[in-house]
Amino acid sequence: MAGGPPPAAARGAWSALGAGFAVLFVATGVNFAFGILFKPILEELGGVRSTLALAATASLAVNALGQPLFGGLVDRAGPRRVILASLAVMAVGTGLVGLARSHWHVVLLYGVVGAVGYTGSGILPVSVHVGRWFPAERGFLMALTACGFSLGHLVFTQVAAHATVAVGWRRTYALLAAVVGGFLPIVALWLRDAPQPVPAGTAARPASEAGRSLTRREALGTAGFWWMTTGLMGCGFTDFLLTTHLAPFATDLGLGPVVAANAVSLWAAANVAGILAAGAVAARTGARQALVLTYALRAASLFFLPWVRDARQLYLFAVLFGATFFTTAPLSATLVATLFGPRHHGLIFGTANLFHHLAGALGAYAGGLAFDLTRSYRGVFLAGGLLVTGSALASALVRPPRRPG
Repeated sequence: MAGGPPPAAARGAWSALGAGFAVLFVATGVNFAFGILFKPILEELGGVRSTLALAATASLAVNALGQPLFGGLVDRAGPRRVILASLAVMAVGTGLVGLARSHWHVVLLYGVVGAVGYTGSGILPVSVHVGRWFPAERGFLMALTACGFSLGHLVFTQVAAHATVAVGWRRTYALLAAVVGGFLPIVALWLRDAPQPVPAGTAARPASEAGRSLTRREALGTAGFWWMTTGLMGCGFTDFLLTTHLAPFATDLGLGPVVAANAVSLWAAANVAGILAAGAVAARTGARQALVLTYALRAASLFFLPWVRDARQLYLFAVLFGATFFTTAPLSATLVATLFGPRHHGLIFGTANLFHHLAGALGAYAGGLAFDLTRSYRGVFLAGGLLVTGSALASALVRPPRRPG
């Protein structure tokens, strides 16, 4: 495989790819179960949606502010150490959520403790991990690994929905914590850092990667970074608006929790196809063009969502939006490495993700506040469609930075 690891390391490289997939499968699935458990928690603890939505907002704010920190840690200490420590924190935080007695307990335990764990075991360290093992083939292999995110979302949505009906949301969180805790020793034996941070002798790299890698400060001085990051902000707002509020929106329509869970699972299944399709497009046309197309499809889905009234329409939305949901992450990770080089990949991608997640924190809270004020999600869904239209336009303006001399 051109540009991949040498033959002697091939087995280890593919095992590392599988480990990255598994980390995203478990960490994402457990973290995103909160959307399905949102209404059961609210029904027991009482209060309004915007207050409980602060747990998602806090989670995303912690994730955002932690991106540059964890990016730097990954660059210095390697992905393995960061991922293992973070999964341990996530297991503790997840287990304690089941003991919460107020909204603020949920905000602290899910939104802060669990979020620290998820930040260090999510797409940032895994993308660096994969990029180091396969430096010249990031696009498709990053997409392949990212399918773990989507499949984890799909599987754990069903697990959380059925477990909540059977044993309640508190014991469901205990179950999720046990899954993370049980996975930790497995991944400790399985996950291995690449032999070198950036293997030498890789085959033809993009022209922008042929010279020296840019530092974070240099990257932040380019227009390409800010156009890409502007696109990610619209992405983040709509990502977490929908992960937090789609299930409540579905049950508000009278469709029931099973239909809501099925829609989220269908969304996750469509995301697998979307990630792989976008990876193939990126391999042919580049990550920038694939991002533009992805954002355009997402905008169309959001303009359709306010008119959804039945299960069939909800499932159609789930397919359209799902095809774009996590698709932007591997594309953006690939674009960062292409534009700025591999040496400071974690730190630069983490900085871009900071803005993505801050916008996501706003989206999660805005959905709850919009509903509390208007008893409807229509306005905030349409606003999301407009924002993602802007993301497509901003991404179209991304160009490689000029290299010195």
